[in-house]
Amino acid sequence: MGIILIKGNRLKELYNFLKDMSRRSSGGLVTTMTMTCLIKCLGEQGLVNEALSAFYRMKQFRCRPDVCAYNTVINALCRVGDYKRAKFLFEQMELPGFRCPPDTFTYTILISSYCKHSLQTGCKKAVRRRMWEANHLFRVMLFKGFKPDVVTYNCLINGCCKTYRIERALELFEDMGKRGCVPNRVTYNSFIRYYCATNEIDKAIEMLHRMQELDHGLPTTSSYTPIIHAFCEAGKAAEAWNMLVELVGRGSIPREYTYKIVHEGLKSVGRTDLLDSEICRRIEDGIKIRYKQVMKVKPVMSAEPLFSVGDNCDIEEHEVV
Repeated sequence: MGIILIKGNRLKELYNFLKDMSRRSSGGLVTTMTMTCLIKCLGEQGLVNEALSAFYRMKQFRCRPDVCAYNTVINALCRVGDYKRAKFLFEQMELPGFRCPPDTFTYTILISSYCKHSLQTGCKKAVRRRMWEANHLFRVMLFKGFKPDVVTYNCLINGCCKTYRIERALELFEDMGKRGCVPNRVTYNSFIRYYCATNEIDKAIEMLHRMQELDHGLPTTSSYTPIIHAFCEAGKAAEAWNMLVELVGRGSIPREYTYKIVHEGLKSVGRTDLLDSEICRRIEDGIKIRYKQVMKVKPVMSAEPLFSVGDNCDIEEHEVV
């Protein structure tokens, strides 16, 4: 009920409702978990000031904030870039003897937010500052005895790769192995995207094969797409088609745009003989099924696919309403 009131922007009625519920059953109806869920919902709606207000009003409903409540409100503040108030709460948690000390998730929230915020600014000085803060916080986390998990490593590695700090990213990747933290597909995808962006396709493919050999995850569309696009941009349409065939062979269907640029690349170099009608049909059917699934959520989209493939796999473009 509280979530419905928040989504309807009925905050006054929300607090009246909570006051009424807190008086019933000796105040047991409004708990710390209740308030934490509402704080999370307020943050997701972009009502950060209201989320912080609800956090400070927990005592009014006889609730004591726990580490989960602190993490939720810090995450809400970081989502809008309000690091000043987020760091104030974090520093409170770090005080000696504080009853809600930070945990691994607290550090991960801040590290992830610093990395994301650095990518959103066009100022190189701001990028360096945020990435320094993320790396500094990671070192503080290790110094205090916290064990970073794969999510923490992935956030920092992704930030380093996107800001072209590949040496630091590889250093973190090696550190994962030393600490017994197994990387997953997200970890490898960060390196694959970086190597494709810097036109080092061989290293990207090496990372893809390494993930498969070490059984650190199953490569999907997100793993193959950067490599396919990099091959197309380099004018290597045949190699791009081979990667597309490998992707389909693993049971995944590429995005329509990816399929289209590979097809056009083969036509431009006169290698349409590589197109396999069975694979083309399989891709088309998969894309049509995806359109039908999307139509259930977004009915404003056109029911017609952007292309139809005949026996010679020619693409006919249609307008999307």
